[in-house]
Amino acid sequence: MSEASEPRAETTGPAGGAGERPPASLLDPERRRVLLESVAAWLDELGAAEPPPPGLGPEAMSAPDQLPDLFSLLAQLAALTRETQLQGRATNRLHAELGAALQHLAESVSSPEAVARKLAETRREARLELVAELLEARDRFARGLEEARRRLGGLRWLRARFGQRPVLAALVEGNGLALDRLDDALRRLDVHEIPCLGKPFDPRVMRAVEVAATAAAPPGTVLEVFRAGYTADGRVLRFAEVKVAGNPPAAGGSDG
Repeated sequence: MSEASEPRAETTGPAGGAGERPPASLLDPERRRVLLESVAAWLDELGAAEPPPPGLGPEAMSAPDQLPDLFSLLAQLAALTRETQLQGRATNRLHAELGAALQHLAESVSSPEAVARKLAETRREARLELVAELLEARDRFARGLEEARRRLGGLRWLRARFGQRPVLAALVEGNGLALDRLDDALRRLDVHEIPCLGKPFDPRVMRAVEVAATAAAPPGTVLEVFRAGYTADGRVLRFAEVKVAGNPPAAGGSDG
């Protein structure tokens, strides 16, 4: 009986069997308390609410989750895609326009030849405008001079001697001087009248306003100039308006 009351002796196996005692460190109350506190803190962190992202209020996190409408989501996605395409096209168009403008600006600013060419074109256009005004003034003076000469030649007898003849003679002289000065100014600008009268018709510098059937001149000969034409720097400033001889009239039929 004495042997039964005594504590059973502990047996240790080579592989740590069921009768092996755990290390004394795992049974240390302090270490066990620290381990339990760590596990409890970890569980508290898992259960804590996640902080809201930057820029999003806490009330948004507390709102109940709503399932998105698939149709609305697809519609918004399509609208966003369309807007992105339009923005891309507008950006490409703006890029092309800016590129062309910058290239033109660079050519105009950085190239002295381009600047000189542009300046020469501007001066040439301004000169052509001035020449056009001078030609219109010359036409008016020429018409006035022609009319004054016609009236002066039509005066007869005492009326011609004591009446309008001195006035018309002064008018003819004044218009003639003004016409000569205009012709000198046009020659200095390298503007020359196109010779037409008695010349063959040239469609490069002339416009046939009238065709007359006559045997007095070969067909295609300029018989009369209604409005003088002019050239400058090898180009036509104004076409001459002329009357051209056509084929002679047909002879009368023979008696039969």
